[in-house]
Amino acid sequence: MNVVQLNDGMTVMFMSHTTVAALVAFVLDVTLSREDDAARKDIGLQWWERFSLYSADVKNDEFYSLPCRLDKLFPPS
Repeated sequence: MNVVQLNDGMTVMFMSHTTVAALVAFVLDVTLSREDDAARKDIGLQWWERFSLYSADVKNDEFYSLPCRLDKLFPPS
């Protein structure tokens, strides 16, 4: 890969409005305080926390269970 191709690829990527908007949104999302309940709701952490731990949501056992109770044969991890 030559330097001109790398330069062209980077130029095209960073001239895209979508890429720039995604980078700005990522930076703003990372810089928000997560201790405030309003900020946690804006970020969406309250929704995501249910799925970050397997045992946090009772529906996980039903959703991820294997047919014919095969999940009982495998030890929990």
